[in-house]
This record gives sequence, C-alpha cells and structure tokens, in this order.
Amino acid sequence: MAEKKVVFAESALIIITIIWGLGFPITKVALDLGFGVNTIMASRFFIASILLILIYNKKLKLIDKKYIKYGIITGLFLFLGFYFQTVGNVYTTPSKNGFITQLNIVFVPFLYFLFFKKSVDKYNVISVAIAVIGMFIMSYNRDGFSKINIGDILTFFCAIMVAFHVTTGSFYQKNYDFDPALFVLINIMTAMVLSMVFMLLFDDAPSIIIWYNLWPLIFLGFLNTALGFLVQSYALKVSLPTRVSLIVALESVFAAIGSVLIIHEVLSVATVVGGLLIISGIIINEAKPFKKRAIKSF
Repeated sequence: MAEKKVVFAESALIIITIIWGLGFPITKVALDLGFGVNTIMASRFFIASILLILIYNKKLKLIDKKYIKYGIITGLFLFLGFYFQTVGNVYTTPSKNGFITQLNIVFVPFLYFLFFKKSVDKYNVISVAIAVIGMFIMSYNRDGFSKINIGDILTFFCAIMVAFHVTTGSFYQKNYDFDPALFVLINIMTAMVLSMVFMLLFDDAPSIIIWYNLWPLIFLGFLNTALGFLVQSYALKVSLPTRVSLIVALESVFAAIGSVLIIHEVLSVATVVGGLLIISGIIINEAKPFKKRAIKSF
C-alpha cells in the first residue's frame, strides 16, 4: 500500500513538474498580453490562496501567532523568489529563466549548513561549481560578462531567494512542528499581499482586458501554484527528498521544451550546453553518483 502511494505521489509530481516547466513560457505569454509583473503574481497567489483556504478550511483554527510570524518570514522569500523570476522573464528567455532558477537546488546544502549545521560534502561543492559554470556559459555573449543579460542576473537572485525559502521553511517546520499545508498557505497569502501592494504601486492596468486573455493567470494560479504546492507537499511526505528533487529538476527541461512549442523560442547552443551542466550539477548534488556504496555482507 505504501509503495502504491509513493508511485502515485511521484507520478503526480512528474505531471506537476511538466506544468511548472510550462509556467515559464506561459508567464511570458501573460507579459506579452500586457499584464504587469506584480499583477501576474498577485493573480496567481490570490487564486491559490482561495483554493487552499477552501480545501483546508477545517484546519484554519490551528493557525496561531507562530504560524503567522514564521510563515510571513518564509513567505517573504517566496515573494522575492517569484518576483525576481518574473521580472527576469521580462528580459531573458523562458528557457534560461527555467534553467537558472534550478540553481536553487545546489545552493540549499550551503544554507542547510548555516541553519542546521549540516556539513557540506565535496559533491555539494562540485555540483555548485558545475551549475554556476553552466550559467556563465548560458549567459556569456560576445561582449563578455560585462554585458551579461540583466534577466539572467535577476533570475540568479531568484534562485538564491528560492533556496532561502526552502531552507527557512524546512527550519521552521522542523523546529515548531507546523502543519505543512497551513504553513504553505501562510507563505502564499504573504506573497499575495506583497504582490498586491506592489501591483497597486507599480503596475499599470491593461488598457483592455479580454476574458479569454485571462487563461495564463488562471493556469498559473490554479495549476502552477495551488495544485503544484499541494502535490509537492504530498510527495515530500511519502517519497524521499532526493527523489523529489531529481524529479523537480526536470522542470527546466520542460521549460525549454515548452518555450519551443508555445512561443517558438529557438534554443542556442550556449543555452543547451549551459542547461545540461546545470542539470548535471543537480544530479551530482542529489544522487552523488560517484560515491562509493558500502557492500553489504550476509
């Protein structure tokens, strides 16, 4: 029975990873339709908040000051991660946006060292070196690194903020035994409030809103955010974190495929090579494929 749950959770996570990957070119579509960065974020987090409140309405009474305090702190990193990612998508390609975002996975072990005093091994160091080299190859142009794409830099900040979100979330949940679903809900609602404030301050309303142009916002809010967080939380509960990370790493691959299919992006050699290096770094970080396994004696 437990094995069936794991298979179901990991299969669902693969589908969600595809949806997350498609979210990068679909965000680009939303930007091209005239929606501002903060409007896109406010919409996705608002839709996700409403759906999660409806699903977990019976648990809401469990929320106390600690949930709110630490949920807001972690939610701030969630907001910043999505903000830098979405703004980065304005200036760079969705495929590069997807690959560079994945750097968060190789950054997490170093933050775990700061928060949990968990040692960093040689595989973590090798993986981050390979992944960062991959980003440099992807971002390099004929004018050199001095004219690196601003969108790539913003997405790099996104990866750092996402790593902080993952680490602080893990830290607070383990220290205060929070219900993951409620804690994620506070995170998302915090990001929603901040996005709405930024939207009112900085975004111009689209001159014309046509109902069928709202589909990217609905996709990002319902599937990409609400359903995505639900499935990921469930997968982390029944599967191994390493397997979950390796599945989620495919997000950038689906971002590249989706960019080609949806917005007809032409992938450069540098993007493909850099992306492969980033994925390789993640695999080394999570699976440690060159580590010698102890031989069991019977």
